[in-house]
Amino acid sequence: MNILVLAAHPDDEAIGMGGTIKKLSKKNNIHLCVLTEGVSAQYNDKKMILERKNACKKSGKILGIKNYTFLDFPDMKLDSIPHLEINKQIEKIISKFKPKIVYSPPSHDLNKDHRLVFDSTLVATRSFSSSVKQLLSYECPGPVKHPFRPTVYQNIEKEFSYKIKAFKMYKSEVMKFPHPRSIEAIENLAIQRGVECSLKKAEAFQLIRNIID
Repeated sequence: MNILVLAAHPDDEAIGMGGTIKKLSKKNNIHLCVLTEGVSAQYNDKKMILERKNACKKSGKILGIKNYTFLDFPDMKLDSIPHLEINKQIEKIISKFKPKIVYSPPSHDLNKDHRLVFDSTLVATRSFSSSVKQLLSYECPGPVKHPFRPTVYQNIEKEFSYKIKAFKMYKSEVMKFPHPRSIEAIENLAIQRGVECSLKKAEAFQLIRNIID
């Protein structure tokens, strides 16, 4: 089965659902689409863009991702891109790859890029015009507008170590505790989500749409 993972920035996929990707990649084809270059808001260095892409591919290799699309929109400036253009780019990937399941960044946090990708994904996965049968959003640690309310949990007890190894490929993004992007905080969140569903470690998702044939 083909599965599409959308990330606003390179590293969203690892920190948000790295364990789930590792589990799914064993029996499915995973395509990762990263919408922004994830660099220019912090660094004025084009070499960093290439380094971030390389980190993404190293991370993806650990998780079992084999297909990539980098759209290279400007970091933290998706609101400067016409919404229609973002929609079309996602639609183009869906039309080519024909995924049955799509994972999107969340709509609940303060990161505009995450919210805009979520909104465009809703449009691009309309039931009358795409192959997508299931749409979920994953959780990205950080400041939020309102609490993330999971409706789906994925057991990642066996895959958690791969999630951490994959995230560590993004060296500049690994922070010190108690930052939400620290290794300790990521593990604490996995334990918290696990406790909510009687598992040792889990990743949480919101089910946005599910079409049953």
